[in-house]
Amino acid sequence: MILENIPKMVGMIYAIIALFILAYLFHKDKFNRNIGYFFLILSTLMGFLVFAPMFPIQLQLILLGKARLLGAPLSIALVGLVLFILLTILFGRIFCGYLCPIGAIQEMLYLLPTPKKNITLKKYIIIFRIIFFLFIVSLALVFSINTLSYLGLASFFNLKITSIFSIVFVILLLVSIFVYRPFCRLFCPYGVFLSLAARISIIKLRRNSDCIDCDKCEKICPTNEAGGNDLKQECFMCNRCKDVCPVDAIEYKLRDKK
Repeated sequence: MILENIPKMVGMIYAIIALFILAYLFHKDKFNRNIGYFFLILSTLMGFLVFAPMFPIQLQLILLGKARLLGAPLSIALVGLVLFILLTILFGRIFCGYLCPIGAIQEMLYLLPTPKKNITLKKYIIIFRIIFFLFIVSLALVFSINTLSYLGLASFFNLKITSIFSIVFVILLLVSIFVYRPFCRLFCPYGVFLSLAARISIIKLRRNSDCIDCDKCEKICPTNEAGGNDLKQECFMCNRCKDVCPVDAIEYKLRDKK
C-alpha cells in the first residue's frame, strides 16, 4: 500500500514545491514565458506518469464515497484539496495556471498559432460552472453517478484512448486550441473553490500607478480579467497582460494601502 501511494505523494510534493517557486519568480519579476513552458510541459508529463495531483477527480471520488480508488489515504486527499485552496488565497491561481495537468495541457494547446475565439461573457461562464458543479454533486450524492468519468479525464491520462469516454476529453482538448481552457472554465468542480479563493487572494497581478490605460492588457487577456476593477478570480496567471504592457504597469503584489 505504501508503494502504491508513492507516485501520488510525488505529484503532491512537486505541486507544492513548484507553486512556491513560481510565486517567488512572479514576486521577483523573474518569471518569463520559457519558465512557463517548462512547468506546463513538466506538469503535463506528471499527469501521465503519476496521475497526480488531479483534484477534480479526487473531489468527485470523495463525493462518491470511493476514496479508496484514489490510491492514497482519504486524509491525504482532503489535506491536498484544502491546502491548495489556502495557497490560492495567498498566491492566486498558480496551481490552475501551471501545475494541474488538466489545465497545463489545455494551456499548451491554446498556444498553437490558430485563430482564437474569445468568450467575453465571464459572468455567465462562472454561473454555468457553478450550476454544473451543483449538478455533478447532486448526481454523486443522490445517484452515485461519476459525472467526470463521462468526460474522459481518467481515461485520457491513463492512456486508455480506446475508451469512448476518452474521446470526450480529446474533443475538449481540440476545442482548447481555439477557446481558452474550456474544461477549467466550464466543467472543473474544483475550479469553483479555487475561483472563489482567487477572488480574495492576497497577492495577485495588479495595476500600479504607472498605468496609462492603453487597454492592451484587457484586449489580450483570454478570461477578461485584466481590467483595473476585475477581481482576478478567473486569472490563470498566464502573464499575457504583463508581456504586452508598454510601461510595466502590472505587478504581482499585495493591494496598495490607501
